[in-house]
Amino acid sequence: MSYKEALEVRHVNKSYGKVRALVDVSFTVREGEYFCILGPTGAGKTTLLKIISGLLKPDKGKVIVFGEDVTNLPPEVRNISYMPQGYALFSHLTVYENVSYSQWIKGIKSDKPLEALRIVDLEHRKDNYPYELSGGQQQRVALARVLASGSKILLLDEPLSALDVVLNIELRRELRMMVKELKLTAIHVTHNTAEAMSIADRILVLRKGRVEQIGKAHEIYDIPSTIFTAGFISEINYIDGVIVGSGAGLFYIKTNIGTISILRERSHVREGNVIVVFRPSDIRVFKRATNDDNVFKATVKDVEFLGLITRLHLRIKTWDVIADVWTSTSESYRKNEKVYVVFPPEWGIVYQYPKEGLMLEVLGE
Repeated sequence: MSYKEALEVRHVNKSYGKVRALVDVSFTVREGEYFCILGPTGAGKTTLLKIISGLLKPDKGKVIVFGEDVTNLPPEVRNISYMPQGYALFSHLTVYENVSYSQWIKGIKSDKPLEALRIVDLEHRKDNYPYELSGGQQQRVALARVLASGSKILLLDEPLSALDVVLNIELRRELRMMVKELKLTAIHVTHNTAEAMSIADRILVLRKGRVEQIGKAHEIYDIPSTIFTAGFISEINYIDGVIVGSGAGLFYIKTNIGTISILRERSHVREGNVIVVFRPSDIRVFKRATNDDNVFKATVKDVEFLGLITRLHLRIKTWDVIADVWTSTSESYRKNEKVYVVFPPEWGIVYQYPKEGLMLEVLGE
């Protein structure tokens, strides 16, 4: 399928006094794409959506919709529909009245509200009030209101954040299928990494108003471009060191537990002070010594049963490490037991040591 650009954001900047909410943000969204903007609270996600929708104007930059510069146009002519966080349903209006609200204030009679309720399977609840519905049903009403607008681009601000875990997982798949079947374009904001990974064609990671990385879910997960992204999308173990040599496709990094080798292609830097990162799921634990690279003796400090996974809290000299192993193979690990830990060279990631300080960079502060 060939795509054309439904939305382009060009070098957008926005400040509130001395606070820079968005800094030179640029990206494109293809027609028919499900695009997620992922980031922590305060990253600028909602500000960005409001600029795209026309509720806010950028200090600098442009918003292009289907090839037209809409930066200075009002929201109602942008062919964009915005679903705010919390759904913003009117408690004194019925489901149908909520969904048809925009048509009512414009004096337009349309079949779209009923069509939208049919799509979200709530036509039979059209005469109910929001307080008579479950959280999932309220989410569907808010989505129906967006669909009834007839817009080709949907802006969804944390649409699933108010739902419990089970309902969130159920509705994220429903939401994606609906957008795809109706051939719409969606920009979905969330702070939930699993939600973004499971639903998006591509993800933009936003931090402090700046774009950290844009890519497909597996690209961002496999090789995060910054240590912040690595730590935000999953738990990580990290240790600082210095690159002391290379050979056979590997970098050799001296750390306070010994030398660790990492594939050259897994490193974002070629020399100097660095941070080496391993996810808990990438670490292997054995009761006996092995001939693998990067083998270190460790002590089991604690064992957590997490269902399919058992989490081992390990100490290698002064470094505390978390390793996740399959429960079926880990039942015999006990506190204070001596084990051997392997850090596979093909799974580590190397970053330049951050000037801002390691904890500030990892935590995104």
